[in-house]
Amino acid sequence: MVGSSLLLGAVTLAAQSASALRIPARSVPLSRRNLAFSSDKGFKSRPVSNAATSTDDDDGSTSFLTNSGNNIYLANITLGGAAFTVQLDTGSTDLVLMPDKHIETTAVILDHQPNSTYGTGYMAGPVAFAKLEFGNYSVDSQAFLNGTSESFFDQAFFPHGIRGIMGVSLDSALSFVHEAMDEVYGDKHGRALSRSVLGNVFLQNPELDNFTSVYLGRTGDGEATDEGIFTIGEYVDGAENYMKDIKPVNVFKPTSWAVPLDAVTVNGKKVALNSTVKGAPSGKAIANLDTGTSLAMVPKFVLDAMYSAFDGAWYSDVLGSWIVPCLSGAPNITYTFGGQDFYIHPLDLTIVTDLSPAYNYTVCTPAFDVLSFGTDGMDMLLGDSFLRNSYTAFDYGSFSEDDDMLKSPSVKMLPLSSADEDYPEFLTYRAKNLASLPKEATKAEVQKILAEEGGAPAGAGEDDAASDNASEDANLLSASSAAASSSDDSSYQDLVDKLNTFGPVVIGLLGAIFVTLLGLLAVGVTICIRRGRSVGAARNVAPSYAPVPVRFKETEYRDEEHTRYNE
Repeated sequence: MVGSSLLLGAVTLAAQSASALRIPARSVPLSRRNLAFSSDKGFKSRPVSNAATSTDDDDGSTSFLTNSGNNIYLANITLGGAAFTVQLDTGSTDLVLMPDKHIETTAVILDHQPNSTYGTGYMAGPVAFAKLEFGNYSVDSQAFLNGTSESFFDQAFFPHGIRGIMGVSLDSALSFVHEAMDEVYGDKHGRALSRSVLGNVFLQNPELDNFTSVYLGRTGDGEATDEGIFTIGEYVDGAENYMKDIKPVNVFKPTSWAVPLDAVTVNGKKVALNSTVKGAPSGKAIANLDTGTSLAMVPKFVLDAMYSAFDGAWYSDVLGSWIVPCLSGAPNITYTFGGQDFYIHPLDLTIVTDLSPAYNYTVCTPAFDVLSFGTDGMDMLLGDSFLRNSYTAFDYGSFSEDDDMLKSPSVKMLPLSSADEDYPEFLTYRAKNLASLPKEATKAEVQKILAEEGGAPAGAGEDDAASDNASEDANLLSASSAAASSSDDSSYQDLVDKLNTFGPVVIGLLGAIFVTLLGLLAVGVTICIRRGRSVGAARNVAPSYAPVPVRFKETEYRDEEHTRYNE
């Protein structure tokens, strides 16, 4: 009997594991669109073909990538004359990859080989140097971790042609390459040798403004596909006038893209924030903005406030997860940064899981999870399920030659979603998706599956509206979804529309491949081993938000780790 293990596997992958990848059940074909973007700094893009590996007319400025599930965003690089596809990650700094083809290296440091450790798995090997080409930029000698051993990457990344991760965080963030070079050459020379890709790009191109911008595309619950945008030193056409008027939010410490979060509001009611991070502003939380994480992870009281507000939601102690309606009753949830409200598109709130063939049912669970690591440096890890609702610019700041901070790193965020437009879109896309799936399971049907597998007896031990640990405020937040007013500025809406209709186009250097992550089968097998049962595999229905590797270690702020982007 496989039902409980199967359901638990689905929930575990979607809502509890922070680092498991799934293999895609099928790819989503891309339609060609007559859209293009050009830049006086050399960025170009054009409609992509359906073939992810197409090379026709490839000028090195575009990436041909498939969108099949909103999970991971990739960039193409050339390292030592060999082309690779890597994940673009604002949550880490190092370039880490295990090559499957020859790289012409300029040096290899065999001593002090670092081990880059993630939430699940690792990659280890010597630090090597090679010429890097990234879009229209090149670095003659870029440091990278040349992987010779790993775990997890061979299951999750390699089968899909993804050879590693390119960090685009601050050079002052945690860097295993930097630590290794410090041990060999000392701090000053080690830091100069181990600059990140962007650290070198900014150093070698002083005319560039010191920022990048990121837009993460979204699938329409299995409908239209949309790629991503990554720019260096410029904004997407049409965004400049809006971004210049947005007040930057300084990072909490110059070691990550963690910034103060002003508020979380559910159906018009604020959730009281109480940061556990030392020195955090009163009444705010510290949120790390991380493109390398598919889910968003928040404190449990925030999660309970969000998902208890779904009409008909209930919490399963057996599964350790909320079960929410797939279509009806999605609440109005906003996060506030720098005084601006960011409405979270309902497609980014839930995961649709098809339990067949074991059971002919569909269930929906949260696309947010409880943060269970790194809580000394952040309260929340806001990954792709949040970041799709913002066009975000990351300013890398500047530092003197003596490492004194002259300008703090900061972010600017432009809201992209609104309840007035996106809630009806959610209803349309989700209804069409559900029409092709088995019926949505009722609470009694889920409890019956759990009871058959030795879980809680049917009808017992499960709360109807909220978990036992949900706060009283959370229980009061289950009113019907409130509509947020959208801007009356037609030109602003034109910009939002432009961003939302870019795909399938790659702008700047970023493509989004929403590659599925390792498979409910693998998670189910793990659960099976623990419980002595055999399992089958459920499938998540696009868009499926399964998390990708996340670093456990959170570096402490040290003045000597400041990097120089302006020299």
